[in-house]
Amino acid sequence: MDSVLGLDLILEVLDRLAVPLHFHQRSCDLSVLVACSTVCKAWSSHAQRLLFRRVILPSSIYRKPFNRGIAIDPLPSFLAAIDPETERGRWLAESVVSLTLRLTGRSLTADSAALATALLRTPNLRHLDVTTVFCNFEAETVTRLREFGPRLTSLSIVQDSAPSLGHHTFSMHQLVTLFPSIRLLEITSNFNSTLQPFDPPPNLSLASAKFNTTLATDIGPCLASLLNPEADVPLQVLWHRSKTSRPSSLGNILRVHGPRLRSISFRSVDLAELAEYTALERFEFLRFPDAATVASIPRSIVALAIYGMPENRQLENGEHPDVVRFAQALSTFPHLKVLSWPTCSEPTMFSLLQEVCRVRGIELRTSPTELYDDNAIELELKRKYIRI
Repeated sequence: MDSVLGLDLILEVLDRLAVPLHFHQRSCDLSVLVACSTVCKAWSSHAQRLLFRRVILPSSIYRKPFNRGIAIDPLPSFLAAIDPETERGRWLAESVVSLTLRLTGRSLTADSAALATALLRTPNLRHLDVTTVFCNFEAETVTRLREFGPRLTSLSIVQDSAPSLGHHTFSMHQLVTLFPSIRLLEITSNFNSTLQPFDPPPNLSLASAKFNTTLATDIGPCLASLLNPEADVPLQVLWHRSKTSRPSSLGNILRVHGPRLRSISFRSVDLAELAEYTALERFEFLRFPDAATVASIPRSIVALAIYGMPENRQLENGEHPDVVRFAQALSTFPHLKVLSWPTCSEPTMFSLLQEVCRVRGIELRTSPTELYDDNAIELELKRKYIRI
């Protein structure tokens, strides 16, 4: 086959089989890539490197249905594969760019020492996605990680089965301050409490700050303590997903960073502040926007994502009047290319919206899975800082 297609083309095909950078909560079937690693010597090395470029432990975490009852610790097998005492282990460890480690099974004991070992063995690691129960490092381990650990540029922290809010906060703060090179930060927490600010502040130069805090409304103090007021990297993405209202303490942050923000996501907004987003390319609103909100959204946006249904559920001639009004307003967005509405349950009833999008060349996305792929700004930043 090499003589027919050429080895370079075959290796490019193998690249396409690796876990894509933008995937999220979807099946990641690496069986074909695994099979390719055993076909011949010419393919094997490249395929194995791709298998270890983005490591997901356990490998079934994004498959559906996911069995949370699994109680097999995946770390020992991973550490055995990247054994520094062997040549193969060393080059596999050097291949790891992204590591996802999630706790599965309530009876599984999280091994912080094993995670620290994995971090110390993977010098090219750029992205870490981990639950806080793995991050209770001892003081000596913290010192070693600061001196010899990888230079992470992207960090996702998830609270899962943490014994207490104090444990979660301590682990989160400890992990963030370990890696001052972070440019992309995502914090997920289910605690019904304000996220505690960092003391002392780590003064990070964040390009993207994402908070999936569900019940915690006020991310302002925490975010303010994270950001370096003299950062050489502008904050471009600010994303806050919560079941409650807009954070109350973001005024100063938005006044400083608003003019350079390219993507924002909130459940509610101060309409007066929207005028400050002069560089905005993407606006994500966790409700169906009313007329005042639509009128205030900067006309510079290229992508718009909305959620929920209009409050007025009465139909007029088979259409929701609020959806008609919204569809008509789309003509005032000259640069809009993508409209995402993942909670739209009855797209066949919104013929005017579909027709407006068709005429104006706007891609209308109503599938929930498509929303994870439509944030081109986040994908651009990941490619830049994670380099995968």
